[in-house]
Amino acid sequence: MMNEELINEEGAAVEETVAAAESEAPHLNGDGNVAEVSDGEVVDANAAEEAEVVIETAEETIARLESELAEARARANDAVDRMQRTAAEFQNTRKRQERLLQEGLERATQRLLTALLPVQDDFSLAFQNLPDTLTQEETAWVDGFKRIHDKLTGLLNEEGVKAIEHDGPFDPARHEAVTNEPSEEVESGHIIATLRTGYVLKDRVLRPALVRVAQ
Repeated sequence: MMNEELINEEGAAVEETVAAAESEAPHLNGDGNVAEVSDGEVVDANAAEEAEVVIETAEETIARLESELAEARARANDAVDRMQRTAAEFQNTRKRQERLLQEGLERATQRLLTALLPVQDDFSLAFQNLPDTLTQEETAWVDGFKRIHDKLTGLLNEEGVKAIEHDGPFDPARHEAVTNEPSEEVESGHIIATLRTGYVLKDRVLRPALVRVAQ
């Protein structure tokens, strides 16, 4: 009886040892290849061999960096080009607005000066038709109006307004002929007399002169 008990105990110990060894041994897949166990997942040995780390050579690294640098430079050049076009468009817009503003001011000034010309005409006509004799009081009044006329003439001159010449050859761009008449004293095509003074503003005609022209 004691021998049988010893045999049974030894057999149980052997079975435990085999079970422990099998639990620690590598697993085999269906093809007989060893499958590794990692975190509860079984990985095929063939797949593990095929998963290789790709390492770039120095030449490949340099080529990749040069390609990335070229792309970065292209993007930078494109951004600079867009910025320069935007700046040029802004400058052109600003210059156009300044030109339009200047032209608007010049037109407004021209209209104002043209509106003052009839006042200048009235003063000139009044002084041309003064009576031959004036009292002292009347002379004082006339002198006062002459000073006003001089101020108006000075204002027009400061703005660049000048009278068109009253004699010389007829110029259709600066004169308007009221009559064409024969004259023994004035050469044909020349001005005999000016009926209304014309004016120019910086070489631009504000109002043509009304003249009589010799045939």
